[in-house]
Amino acid sequence: MAVGLGTLVLAAAVFTWLLFHPSQDLSVVVPQQHFAIVTAVSLLAFGLAFYLAVAALQIAQYRVLFLALGFMAMGGLFAVHGIMTPGILLKGEAAQYAGDIVGISAYLSLFIPAVFFVAGHTSLAATFERRLPFSPAGWLIVALATVVGLYMVLALASTEFLAHLPFGTKPYSYVMATVTCALLIVAFVRQAGAYLVSRITLQGVLALTFLLLLEAQLQMVLGQVWTLAWWQYHVSMLIAVGVAFSALYLQRSHGQSLRSIVESMLELQVKVGVELENTETITALAAAVEARDENTQGHNMRVAELALNIGRELGLPNHNLRLLTRAGLLHDVGKIGIPDAVLSKPGPLNDAEWAIIKRHPDLGVEILRRIPNLKHEAEVVAAHHERVDGGGYPRGLRGIEIPLEARIVSVADTYDVLVSDRLWEGKCESQYEPSRRGIWPGDLEGLASSLC
Repeated sequence: MAVGLGTLVLAAAVFTWLLFHPSQDLSVVVPQQHFAIVTAVSLLAFGLAFYLAVAALQIAQYRVLFLALGFMAMGGLFAVHGIMTPGILLKGEAAQYAGDIVGISAYLSLFIPAVFFVAGHTSLAATFERRLPFSPAGWLIVALATVVGLYMVLALASTEFLAHLPFGTKPYSYVMATVTCALLIVAFVRQAGAYLVSRITLQGVLALTFLLLLEAQLQMVLGQVWTLAWWQYHVSMLIAVGVAFSALYLQRSHGQSLRSIVESMLELQVKVGVELENTETITALAAAVEARDENTQGHNMRVAELALNIGRELGLPNHNLRLLTRAGLLHDVGKIGIPDAVLSKPGPLNDAEWAIIKRHPDLGVEILRRIPNLKHEAEVVAAHHERVDGGGYPRGLRGIEIPLEARIVSVADTYDVLVSDRLWEGKCESQYEPSRRGIWPGDLEGLASSLC
């Protein structure tokens, strides 16, 4: 990160000096070296895109996917910028439009990524996650790869159509550069704000990457082609993607999982406390459950934490982790509908009272189905007392008929009952008696193995 900050300041100072001393802004025409530095930027951008795409598929988050698509577009478009350098692949008459395509590709290589970067920092990503499954994500990667590949084919054909696109000429290039700068500023401000709150290094690195790309855009539009000032934007882009790639690679080489790295970088890690803070309905319902049964103080929170940790160990994507967290907090919400005479009875429950207690999953479903955003949580609550051997309730589901999240919550629920300080007497003995549920501490390993 220090290298990036130093480069940012030094490059800005040198670039400003060259602008005010045009006689010192020498022209350096070296096509081979230009191709080399552009290729390096493209490869690093593709490396970042690969890391982020893998993480996006693991976490199932559109925000990570948009970031991956941004670096993927940068790698592909900047690669075209490099291979179309006059004298590299195309020579003579075949290269008559190459210079125009080089300019167009340069502007697009920052504009398109900036659009994706900002999309990942706006409500668009959250809207996608609420309304769309993550399964189409792979097709978005394929679609972008196809578009970039088609652009590369058209560029190599050196078509007059592509060369006459206005993006690389004034005033259109200025307009595109202005929009790109505005988008990168938005992305930087959002990411820098997250860094100032958390002080997580990777968040600062990503913010610095956006700022370096912003500097590169300014250098591109203000510098004259082949001059030292113009060369600086290539260096700024190289440092930008190099710093980001190095940070990811170093964290990965230290044994940290790719998923945890990206979650830390973008503040995507699911936490029980955050879910409570962001969802007033869940907070109110969880509090109401514990207010009804003083013997279960803290139980719902502990079950949610345990379920979240189990899901994380299983490598479940974030939307499943959020489902587990909320279902864990609400798994006993149906107890709100259980009469006090049964719920607070000091002695053992008889068969009739036990039958009433066993209604709480269905009562929980009735409560949660009235809240549209908790539809999936209701399905977990309905099945969290089912057993893989079919001996559970209320429907006697078995095996994979029980949703995975419900099996996880069941294990977390059972474990917390067994290890908590609650007395095994009275109501608790009847409701949670191990022999009635057929579960003992030694069976937890078997229960965990039955999740998948």
